[in-house]
Amino acid sequence: MTTKGNLTRAQAVEIVGEAAVKAVEAKSCDFTNRVMDDGMVEFSSSVTTEEGVLTAYYYQTQADVDAADGLGALDWEIEGYEVV
Repeated sequence: MTTKGNLTRAQAVEIVGEAAVKAVEAKSCDFTNRVMDDGMVEFSSSVTTEEGVLTAYYYQTQADVDAADGLGALDWEIEGYEVV
């Protein structure tokens, strides 16, 4: 699986600051329409900063998405961050 968001939280904080990282973490994520060959579904949330757009990436299995009683029932853990 090739995922996006190669920055850790600490690296993202160093680039865009704690406030921006907390802001992206507080936003609801949404489907990116990207499904990998191994069945992982990509979600993301983004905020605009002076340094660029900060995006947090989340991944769920398609099976978990299909079985969940709404997206709120899933375990949302950020896999990585990206600044572009």
